[in-house]
Amino acid sequence: MKLYLINRLEKDGFDAIITLLDYRTQISRCLKSIMMSPNDNEKILIDTILCSGMNEYRFIETTLDENGKINLNKHKYVSVSNDIIEKANDIVRSQPVFLKNSVLPESQIKLLAQN
Repeated sequence: MKLYLINRLEKDGFDAIITLLDYRTQISRCLKSIMMSPNDNEKILIDTILCSGMNEYRFIETTLDENGKINLNKHKYVSVSNDIIEKANDIVRSQPVFLKNSVLPESQIKLLAQN
């Protein structure tokens, strides 16, 4: 089973968005397993909606270290623009099996589906 999806973002200074798919896997454990091509100053946005819900802890900003791993020592929860929220919601909607098997209550799943 997939644990995450990686998509190019290139909005508001973010280079990529990682959508975590498996709510049963601890977020930090999932992030430790991700390897990407290291680029200078690559800023990554992590969407944890399926693991933590639709709240202020949904988005995490971080960077990659020199080996292409998520820098877990330097991260912060962030608010993002409506454009990014819409892109993130589109990614989540494209994965209905994961949407149904998440921590989201039925009301939030319906809200995502309506947009």
